[in-house]
Amino acid sequence: MKAQITAERLRELLDYVPETGLFYWRQQRGSAAVGRLAGIQGPSGYRLIRIDKRRHFAHRLAWLYVHGRHPTCEIDHVNGNPTDDRIANLRQCSRFENNRNVRAHNATGFKGVYREEGCRRTRWYARISRNYMRCRIGPFASPEEAAAAYDAAARLLHGKFARTNAPLSANPEIPQGLSGLPN
Repeated sequence: MKAQITAERLRELLDYVPETGLFYWRQQRGSAAVGRLAGIQGPSGYRLIRIDKRRHFAHRLAWLYVHGRHPTCEIDHVNGNPTDDRIANLRQCSRFENNRNVRAHNATGFKGVYREEGCRRTRWYARISRNYMRCRIGPFASPEEAAAAYDAAARLLHGKFARTNAPLSANPEIPQGLSGLPN
């Protein structure tokens, strides 16, 4: 197994701009000239930088550059944007916390909202997971109502790691029936 890059080696090769989250080469590296933007956009959306024949995620290098040590766990992009490697947008977290901060990937367009078509009408449901337990929040007349209920439950259960459908400044009341949510 190859040794991890050190903070000293990283700072020798690259300059990091905390306000933009971008790295620039300090030394000529192959076709990369001094001052040129380092790395490429990977297929997952994360920026990758090759140093000493190894690829590194730019967000993990940013942590190493600023803090002088490798992160002890996962690094979360607070705003959910994998291209935003500003140090102010990065935080250490567990796998559970990182998974809470993901966007919706369903047909409704709302995180935590799905629909079931019954024999008489379509119902919209909100559900949330915590510690491998899935909890159904309840049926709602519209996807917007279900999204609001999900948002309230997410804020309650996930705190600062909650990825909500509405901006965090919106603070709807916590709907009835959330007492049965997992702790």
